[in-house]
Amino acid sequence: MHSANETMLTVVLGALAVYFSVLNGRGLLRYAQFRRVRPTAVLTWPIPLPRNFTLQLILGVVSGAVAVLNAYLGRPIHHVFSQAVMALYFILIVPLMARIHVGLYRDGVWADAGFLPYAEIGRMAFRETPDIVLFLVPRGRSRPLRLPVPADEYGAVRKLLEEKKREGVVPTQERILGL
Repeated sequence: MHSANETMLTVVLGALAVYFSVLNGRGLLRYAQFRRVRPTAVLTWPIPLPRNFTLQLILGVVSGAVAVLNAYLGRPIHHVFSQAVMALYFILIVPLMARIHVGLYRDGVWADAGFLPYAEIGRMAFRETPDIVLFLVPRGRSRPLRLPVPADEYGAVRKLLEEKKREGVVPTQERILGL
């Protein structure tokens, strides 16, 4: 008979396994989308690595070691699987996401939350202090995507967006874009 602690551990590890499996799947899909979009890059730049990037890699190695140890000790599959998918996320998915270059592509903008086709942009606006950030609000949603813009690329980004607007590709209001 399982004790209450074992039942709670099973629930927690199961939830972690599901959570990290979803993150891994979404990360792989996003990276595959980036690989398809990458040849159409117009103006892109890498995003800086997160401050805790090395810590995340270490956490992945530790999770992998715990998964191997759990397998060696014959622990239940949910113990092994939950640690293995956590390790996969921190060792594979986090570095893959760091390889994605944000910016302007032929058919849309790659921002912090993924790719947004120009036709789906409802509104956009720049915030210029303290850092330059382009906020993009997709049609039908209220949560904006953020695109941090390096200061040396700001003029080129504004020019490209103005060209897309003149071509009728970016359906935004001029007063919102500020062009």
